[in-house]
Amino acid sequence: MRPVESAHREVDKRCPRCGASYPHGYKVCPRDGTVLELPPTAEDDPLIGDVLGGAFCIVEVIGEGGMGRVYAAEHTRLPRKFAVKVVALELATNAEALARMEREAQAAATVVHPNVLEVIDVVRCRDGRPCLVTELLEGEELGAVLEQKRPISALEAVDICRQACRALAAAHEKGIVHRDIKPENLFLCRPDPGGPPIVKVLDFGVAKMTDGANLTRLGTVVGTPAYMAPEQARGGPGVDARADVYGIAAVLYHLLTGARPFDDEDPARALARVVTDSPRRMSELNPAIPKELEAIVGRAMEKDAARRTPSARALEQELAGFVKSVEERIAARAAERAVEERLAQKARPDAGQAPPPNDPGFAIRARSAPDPDPWIPVGAAAAAAVVVGLVVREIAQVIGSGSGPMPLVDLVAVVLGGAAGVGAFVGLSRGRAGARLR
Repeated sequence: MRPVESAHREVDKRCPRCGASYPHGYKVCPRDGTVLELPPTAEDDPLIGDVLGGAFCIVEVIGEGGMGRVYAAEHTRLPRKFAVKVVALELATNAEALARMEREAQAAATVVHPNVLEVIDVVRCRDGRPCLVTELLEGEELGAVLEQKRPISALEAVDICRQACRALAAAHEKGIVHRDIKPENLFLCRPDPGGPPIVKVLDFGVAKMTDGANLTRLGTVVGTPAYMAPEQARGGPGVDARADVYGIAAVLYHLLTGARPFDDEDPARALARVVTDSPRRMSELNPAIPKELEAIVGRAMEKDAARRTPSARALEQELAGFVKSVEERIAARAAERAVEERLAQKARPDAGQAPPPNDPGFAIRARSAPDPDPWIPVGAAAAAAVVVGLVVREIAQVIGSGSGPMPLVDLVAVVLGGAAGVGAFVGLSRGRAGARLR
């Protein structure tokens, strides 16, 4: 047995509400403001410090329920931590309870799925009580999220229930019916802060044995009244996988509306309402719920199991179709907004101004514009040369009339005039040809 001091982790305070652990210096939970508690010591709980199955050293209590306590444990040879669920001491002599826990644990271990709590082993305490060893989860129960009334979007609620449906489908294929789907049995792991949660379904087939409204009685009605299918509430035989379909739909009802389908402090009255009454329409509690989604939940919560959504896989496919339709509508609206923005930009008063040179549209327009005719300036220069030639000739005639001819000046005038005429003719001809081509 390892000393208790070395078994304790540095994170030694925990929140009794959400189960998160924090350093010793913290006084309240940063998530919900609950006063943090120190874990039980060996004096409070004799199991702390024990090594179960020759490999799992009990470190601290991390949860407690009607069946018993859940502990964090460290493996004595591997650098890994686990959770160990131990039957309560007062149930140690209940042979049916002990056999049921072990039998159901073995059944749950056959369901290998990313959304199902992984069962590692079944061991026993020194006093003979069975202990279920599972993976150690980091996160919080969905029930804690609902209790704190933290907002959950419709798409996130649908994603949580889709993951649970996939887990249940895997269990149903193995012949295992959960029978107690509720928010407290859906655990949200968040490996990436701010990212979507990974759902783990807990407590497959393990009935709760207390008198509380949220727990079940051994040997009588199995399930939680607020989320229980009518055939379960009647207590008769023949409850099958469709009861789990109802349970998931009831959880989704709660996530979307903020209210349980049937809620009563008296479990007996709650069971009677499950059998005889219909829950309030979801749109009455939350008008923002899409009608398509309300119809999906309504079909999965049919009181007659024969008219209900036939399987967890079918429910998951219906929810997937809803998500796809929402994504398509979002994409269509985004495309419409993009078109509206482009039209609005064209309608602005400054739309006629020259765009900046780095505008791709400007580059396209600039390349497509016709190049100016290079012969136009040649024609203009030729015309100017004609004028100069004529002026020079006139000056030559005036000077020549007074003092005799000046052949050099005349020669220059003739050359300039001839060049000007040729240039003017060529320039005008090219300009007309370019105009015809354009």
